[in-house]
Amino acid sequence: MSAPGKRVLGRSGIQVSELGFGAWPIGGTQYGPVPEVEAVAVIHGYIQAGGNFIDTARVYGESEAILGRVLSKGKLREQIVLATKTLKGNEPGTIPAIRGELEESLRLLKTEYVDLYYLHQPPDDPQVMNQALDALESFKREGKLRAIGASIKGPAVTEATLKLCRQYIDSGRIDAIQLVYSILRQKNASVFDYARRKGVGIVVRTSIESGFLSGRYRPGQVIAEGHRKRWPPETQFLIFQKVLEMEKYALQPPYTSMPEVAVRFSLEPQGVSSVIAGARTLEQMQKNMAVRSLPPLLPRIRARLEEEFGGLTEKFNPI
Repeated sequence: MSAPGKRVLGRSGIQVSELGFGAWPIGGTQYGPVPEVEAVAVIHGYIQAGGNFIDTARVYGESEAILGRVLSKGKLREQIVLATKTLKGNEPGTIPAIRGELEESLRLLKTEYVDLYYLHQPPDDPQVMNQALDALESFKREGKLRAIGASIKGPAVTEATLKLCRQYIDSGRIDAIQLVYSILRQKNASVFDYARRKGVGIVVRTSIESGFLSGRYRPGQVIAEGHRKRWPPETQFLIFQKVLEMEKYALQPPYTSMPEVAVRFSLEPQGVSSVIAGARTLEQMQKNMAVRSLPPLLPRIRARLEEEFGGLTEKFNPI
């Protein structure tokens, strides 16, 4: 049985917070610079709010290093389920490269092990996949990681995405799979029950669509910085128009903002272990964590969101 506010991460048995902290924004690479004092406040704010699941990656700028400096003080590391990722599993014969990347993550995170280690944008070639998973299983036996995951490549969600999800689930060698699932892009929901029956935990990312579902933007605005420039202006216009329409019927008390609706939407399906939500400021973090206290979306609202957007994933993909 899970503790209040926690869910089991697939066959690993690890209990993770329903809302995980996505530490990409504090790394300063894609969302603009974040003063370290602010980043530290965000991390402490997440832990103080009862969160225990932190998601980072080797390629998230200073994220791992900042986390290491914070979590190594006192006994904070013992309270946290720490996940990071490697991009080095995508070519044949790269097992030494994966080991080197894991060792560098452990050094920066100032820890002897990570709780969950993902193949980041994992290979689709079965032979390469199995070589990479051989490496991760070896590191698991060495005590350098507790659970193995696949963070399914994006940012676009297509039929190939579903095929890759099933490939890794069918391998029987992963404990968790991380994937895109939001109001606008619901396609991956078709693998949720399959993963659950196979003992694979689902970790959802991009529930607020990199801020596009925040309600801060209006049709005509164009966001051109960082990775969000991959969405062309016409797609951004359509998204912001749809958000305006959603606000009119989805913001029913006690819901007061679109991020609340968006995160709750991604959190509700059976089989979802955690939703990763990023934050650059303490205020953003506090708003994220407040979603845990909200009741489920009204059935009629959820039904409308599923009916209107359930078949439109490709329309909202970046290019």
